[in-house]
Amino acid sequence: MTNVAAVGEGESASRRGLAAALRRAAAESLLLLVPVIALDNDSTWRSPWQRRCHARIGAWWLALVIGARRARERADALDSRPEPFPAGMGEQASGVAGAGVAAAGVAAAAGLGGGPGAAVAVDDAVCFEPERLAELARRLRVAERQAARLAGDVGPLGRAAGACQGLDLVRAEAGVMAAAIDRRLAASAAAEASSPGWGGAGSILVRPHAPPARPRAEKASSAVAELVTAIGTNPLELGVRELRAIAEQLARLEAGVASQVISGLRGRPLQVLATAVALAPARLDLGTLNLLPAVVSIADVILRVAPSSMLGEIVQLFPWLDPPPGAGYGPWHRAGSSARSAAAGLVLHDHTGEPVWVRGATPSDVRQGRVGDCYLLAALIGIVRADPGLLRRNLRENPNGTVTVTFPGGAGSTPGPIAVTITRSLPEEAETQREIGAGAENADGDPELWVALYEKAYARLAGSYAGTDGGDPAVAMRQLTGVEADRVDPDQISVEGISARLAAGDVVTLSTRARATGSSGLVPGHAYAILASDPPTGRVLVRSPWDQTASDDRPVWRQWASLRPDVRTVQLGATGRG
Repeated sequence: MTNVAAVGEGESASRRGLAAALRRAAAESLLLLVPVIALDNDSTWRSPWQRRCHARIGAWWLALVIGARRARERADALDSRPEPFPAGMGEQASGVAGAGVAAAGVAAAAGLGGGPGAAVAVDDAVCFEPERLAELARRLRVAERQAARLAGDVGPLGRAAGACQGLDLVRAEAGVMAAAIDRRLAASAAAEASSPGWGGAGSILVRPHAPPARPRAEKASSAVAELVTAIGTNPLELGVRELRAIAEQLARLEAGVASQVISGLRGRPLQVLATAVALAPARLDLGTLNLLPAVVSIADVILRVAPSSMLGEIVQLFPWLDPPPGAGYGPWHRAGSSARSAAAGLVLHDHTGEPVWVRGATPSDVRQGRVGDCYLLAALIGIVRADPGLLRRNLRENPNGTVTVTFPGGAGSTPGPIAVTITRSLPEEAETQREIGAGAENADGDPELWVALYEKAYARLAGSYAGTDGGDPAVAMRQLTGVEADRVDPDQISVEGISARLAAGDVVTLSTRARATGSSGLVPGHAYAILASDPPTGRVLVRSPWDQTASDDRPVWRQWASLRPDVRTVQLGATGRG
């Protein structure tokens, strides 16, 4: 064995490259069969032969899991061992034949069966959807090609480590299964009475596939049974279309039984469903891309109707329901952890039981925290002045203590309306117990949560509180009202023009330049709301979202002419009222 000190830089670099390739192959191999599994269900085909194919696909999956684990183990060994590669690591017993034997053993241990001589019960007929079955054959061929590529990527070193077990099985059998499906489809189209199949031959009688009608749930127990059956036990068997169907089932739940149904799904069904929803973006194709919003809404529906005692469990299963603070806000610790008493870090503080509204929405309720979302809060201030009822209509309090915030203008490329359900837990500094975001109290110091909850829902859309740092008041206006806002140069609008827009019930905000160019008193790179104007004196009443004293950047009358040099853009938008 070569001495450690003699290992050259080139060999070390090669070792790192191999480790990275093994990890990539391991990650990709775990997703290899996801498109296939998504179609391998009763909606596509149903017969004894389908059950054999299903068993073989299950054996491939188990072997892929084992191979991926061994690939990662080999990659870890390459990273931690400075010595050169062990000699003689080539095509050894863990090659194609060894992988087949090992996977067959795994399949037998799991009760999968599926060998050529396996006996199956005789069914009266074979039911299938030709279009879905043809797509399944296509996906099998894609999996075969990808398995061959990944097997080449892991190389002799990965093969010797057993990383190719599942890849070799998929490469050897997926194409054969696809060809058998094609033969059966051709036989059906030609009205033939028999066709050779995977794992044996037999006669088939083809009849159109008629999925069983799902009875409408009338009681909680029947709804639970229906959903448990739909969810199953394997998240990889829940494709995007299946998840969309589950979303529709949840949305149809009667108000009186919804809470009981979610309680009945507690445990394994909810865990399987949460995993499948998290995997859904990786399973999308052009035909299912438009289904993603419905799939993502599953978590919101569950959080909205779940018993209050389950809210913490639901958020743990669907962690994106509580947006993280994000980079720049310190270490993040979930509520109840030992870090709550630490001198640094952030925790969630539960504000359940505190009022969302006290005396209705007023501009003085808005007090910006550490989060750089002044553009959003300036838009909220402007909307409160123009149409406070809009914000109340778009924030609904749910019986379990959660709230659902609706954004009529959507988010990004997703059109509105988008409904976001959140808990009343807000991130705060563990030591000072101060919120990092908008204040949870009004100007009088009384609890009033509506501003902080709007901010949290907006952070959900952005992925984190940090994701809301920096933005455009015009975009926030559109999302909050559903109406496009205008952006104008400050030199193109007068005090009389501002007065006319305010009188019409519009929202008016401004954003300042990154660097101050005059003595306006405005903060650079900040957003303000304009609440009033006085054309005879040329003044406007501006309000900063900052949480400061009444004498420091709260509503202040200023000369519009002195402000304009430091104003980058003025935003003007209607609220859709009337």
